[in-house]
Order: sequence, then C-alpha cells, then structure tokens
Amino acid sequence: MRFKIAIVLLLMILSTTISTANPGGKGDAVRSRDCAGSCHGSSSTNGSSGAELAIQFQSEVYAGLLTEIETSVSFAEVSSNNMVGLTLLINSDGAKDLPANDGWEIITDPNGGTNNYVEIVDSFSIESMVSQKWTLRAPSNPGDYNLYLAIQHGSPNGGIAMTGISSMQSVTVSEVPENLPRLADNWQPVNSRLLGEETEITLETLNTDSVVVELQSGGEIINLEVVENKFTIPAAVNPGVVQWRVILDGEGPTQTSPWFRLSAVEPGWEVDETALYLQGFALLFLFAGLVLVQKSSSSSEVENKYDNSFEVNSQFGAIQEESETQTNTVRPLPAGGLPEGWTMEQWEYYGHEYQGGFQ
Repeated sequence: MRFKIAIVLLLMILSTTISTANPGGKGDAVRSRDCAGSCHGSSSTNGSSGAELAIQFQSEVYAGLLTEIETSVSFAEVSSNNMVGLTLLINSDGAKDLPANDGWEIITDPNGGTNNYVEIVDSFSIESMVSQKWTLRAPSNPGDYNLYLAIQHGSPNGGIAMTGISSMQSVTVSEVPENLPRLADNWQPVNSRLLGEETEITLETLNTDSVVVELQSGGEIINLEVVENKFTIPAAVNPGVVQWRVILDGEGPTQTSPWFRLSAVEPGWEVDETALYLQGFALLFLFAGLVLVQKSSSSSEVENKYDNSFEVNSQFGAIQEESETQTNTVRPLPAGGLPEGWTMEQWEYYGHEYQGGFQ
C-alpha cells in the first residue's frame, strides 16, 4: 500500500511539468499558430478575440538584409494578468506557418530573443494600442511575401482563452541596389547581456566608408565612439533594454539600420529537465527500497512472535546439560569397594543414594 502511495505522489510531482493549461503563459518560443494557441487550454474551447491587429513594414525591404517591422494590438480585452501572446506567421492555416518556411529570420523579437512567439505584459485594454518592434532578416529571394500576426490572451472574466489573427499583410522584398552601404549578410547583433557587463560590438559592413552608432537611452539619443568598426555599450545597473542603430555612408544611398535591442538581465538559475526527471526516478527507487525493507522487517517480527523453537531448544539443552552433569558426577566408592550386591553401573547411577558407611 505504501509503495502505491509513493508512486502516486511521484506521478503528481512529475505531472506538474506536463500540464496543458497554462494561464501564466508557456514562455517565448518558436511555435506555429496551433501550438501557440493552446497555452490557455484546448483550441476547441477557445473564444474569438476582438482585438485589432496590424503589421507595419519599412518603406524598402531588401533581400537578405535586416529590416524592422512594427506590430500593434488595439481594443484587446484581456485577463487580469495583462498578458498577451503574439505570433508572427506566414499563413492562417495553422500548418507550415513559421516565418522560416518562407526564408524570414527573426533576429530580435520584442523580448530580446529570436522567437516568432512572444508573451507581452503591458497595459492592454479596449481603449489602448500597444506596439512592439521586431528585427527580421528578409528572405534572400526577391518577391512578394505575406505575414500575419496572431494573438491569444485570457478573457476578462476568466475561463477560456481568446484567439485571433490579422488579415494578410503583404510586403515586396526587392533586390539589393548596387553599392548599397549595409551590414554584412551574416552579421547578427547581440541580444542580451548580464547586469554590470560592458558590451563590445564589432560591426561587419559592405560598401561602407563610415558608420555612426546611435544609442537610445531614456528617450535621449547619443553617439558612441566607433574605432575600426568597434564600439562599446556601457554596462547597465538595472534590468532593462537599450536600443541602438547604425547609420552607414558610402557610394550608394545612406542606409539606417533597424533599432537593435540589447536587454540586461540578472543571472538566473538554470534547470536541466533531464536531471530533474532522473532525480524523480531516484526518489521513486528510494521510496520503493524503504517500503520493501520495512515490509521484510515486519514479516520477521511476525515470524519471531509465533516461533518458540528457540525457547524449546534452550529448555532441552538445559535438561541435557543437567543430565550430563549428573552423569559425570559419580560418588566415590566406600573404603571396602563396591557394596555387596552392587555393580559398577548401578553405583554410577545410584551411588549417591547409598546409605552404607564410608571410611
């Protein structure tokens, strides 16, 4: 019985990481719409969100180069935690809808990661509009592309998840003009750092004669010193995000990069799920071993309670020892030898009863 209880307790502990309902969100990740929409419950029980969604592109988007888009959410009635999940997609089918399937690469999401699904906590309401910026690398092939913005959030009165998706947002990706000053195709910015650490960044550029780096901090824009395409962003003393961008000059048209976001975070605990499950199984085996040992000990006590063989053997041994003692203690013979009519065997057994005289 105790072994069964131990198994039930362990399964309850392990099941906490396998739950399908997550009113607190599931965390940023790369997810299709169907997966992203299951964070608050089964997709079959979802309601329809009344939020209005939009995506705004830059005026020029060049193949294989970095670009910035701005997503906006208006008229969103959300739950009390003010959390909304946003997903960038390439279709509304719920399958093969990841931006990477069309060649888009997410360089920086609104939370400083590289995910197409992010969870945002902000002042969402039916009277407000909340905007977020994403930095993407456009597909390497010129042409017309589509992007969608999907949303999920809790309902004001709780109970069900609300989901929705924007209308199709189209953008034309153009060929890169000759001699266009730009960042190298394989260059990527740093997205995060620890508190108290300065961040040195090295730029890689093409067709560029000079660069200017602008840092936005607290609403003010300052220029950072650039030496041999290297510059340093000062250390942050509090968690938060700073933005910076590059202005590139050369023979072609001057280009301004998207705003890159650099988030400062406190060191956190790293959890290895494999190690966590191994520890759970180790506890299971420990509980099983303790139960088996206790059961074996209890069985031995019951057997000893009804087993009197030790007592019987002890009594028998005492009787046998007394008999042997009596047998080995023979009375000395009288001075005249064996009494008349006695045998030596009789004397050994009954000599102690002899009442005759001794000298």
